[in-house]
Amino acid sequence: MKKNICSDSLSHYKVHIPAKKLPSSLAQELCSPLWRNIIQSIENNDVDAVFKLVERIGEQKENLILPHPFVENVETFPVNSLRQGMCNFIFFNDESTNNPWILCQCTSFIDAIFSETYSGKHKSSANDLVILKAIKTAFKTGKLNQAKTLCMTKKAVFSGYLLDQTRPYHHFYDQLKWMVHLQNDQPIVSKKSFFAPKYFKKRKSITSKQTTYSMFPLVIGSNQLGIKLDKYSDKMEKIVKEDSFKGLRGGILHYRLNQVLYALKRLTNKNKTLTLWFGISGEKRMWIEQEDFLPALVQQFKPWFNSFVFMIDGFTQYEDNNYHPVTDCQSSGIMHDLEIVNAIKKKLLPFSNVSIINLVGKTYRKKIQQCQFADFFIANAGAGQLVPHRFCKKPGILHSNEKHCVFSMGIDNATVKLVDKSLVTDVGNLFATSEKMKQNKNRVGLISYSIKEQVVIDMMINMLSLTKQIEPKAAERTKFDGPVKITQ
Repeated sequence: MKKNICSDSLSHYKVHIPAKKLPSSLAQELCSPLWRNIIQSIENNDVDAVFKLVERIGEQKENLILPHPFVENVETFPVNSLRQGMCNFIFFNDESTNNPWILCQCTSFIDAIFSETYSGKHKSSANDLVILKAIKTAFKTGKLNQAKTLCMTKKAVFSGYLLDQTRPYHHFYDQLKWMVHLQNDQPIVSKKSFFAPKYFKKRKSITSKQTTYSMFPLVIGSNQLGIKLDKYSDKMEKIVKEDSFKGLRGGILHYRLNQVLYALKRLTNKNKTLTLWFGISGEKRMWIEQEDFLPALVQQFKPWFNSFVFMIDGFTQYEDNNYHPVTDCQSSGIMHDLEIVNAIKKKLLPFSNVSIINLVGKTYRKKIQQCQFADFFIANAGAGQLVPHRFCKKPGILHSNEKHCVFSMGIDNATVKLVDKSLVTDVGNLFATSEKMKQNKNRVGLISYSIKEQVVIDMMINMLSLTKQIEPKAAERTKFDGPVKITQ
């Protein structure tokens, strides 16, 4: 084995990390045809070309050999990897240890490359701040020694794919969307994942002495593709829904039979019940009238419905059983959503014909199972719409602030509508407490907003075609007098 020349001068082997901004000239700096082809295909939104290249790289498994992006005729191999923030960093070197470099993954298979001579991104890369914050944090917190990591000479063993993006939308539409299409048997190694189909293989046995590396299952980020639906997202959404019923008695067939029986029951039931999926937000982009909406809805919908079931949705839990919401709620965001749920419960106490199902802190799998019984939904146009709109395909209303509609996909203005922006009034960032947050107080993704309850109620009346009112005497005869039912 060749002598590790890094032992003579570790400080020499350090990559260049820009202080504030990454140049977007990566495509021009590359000398490797492979990497140039991948970058140009990402910038041109050529999904099929990137997908084939990613699949070819994934097939190499433990014997992964890739050309150095900036040095001709130099073959490199992965020696380690590190997961930090929204990024995954894969460290490469050659046998001489003279040519280290780092591949950064965030929302696309490649978002940036770091080396001694050049560090940069491409034109479709994720935000500079996200990437730079992640790599600086990794080295600053001592998660790895930069010099020693870049001087490793032993090839790392591929442990599997990381299916664990920290934000739900990116988990499903940047990672799982591609993972369900990759034709390989490589396992999932994530400890915290919002959703992983049950047919995916789990981590295989690897000795603790072996250095491993892992990858994000990425192709091109959804934001870079214009946040649109395609054959890849369609298949993913279908798998998520069907997989959510696996393990239940009867599985998906039982679910479909339930849907038919539920519809028949509602047609013959004189006591008409409205089952509404209602999304809340306790941390950012909050609809400030959300606590007052449901009492107003019950009051105005008396002519058409005798009872109401409200499924209140908020923070979603990881599927990992080792993650405990009770002990981690303060840092996870569950606490803020639960405060809103409790406030809504108090305001609904005067109504004896209301049942509440609290879904805050449940997994996506559990929420999808519950959502099958919803008639309609009201949710924010961010991750709050994923279960009722994208996975369960329910009719409903989306809302957001004046300038922001996170995921506009699938809004057909027939079964699903977005509240008209002219009826929305921004009220600012209500959660800017620290100095750092105050500096970002005008970011559109953090702005809370006001929409009068009547605006949404009128939209519901129109979309549900509620034109014929029940006669007052008939309504009195079928009045629901049962107690309030609170389901945790």
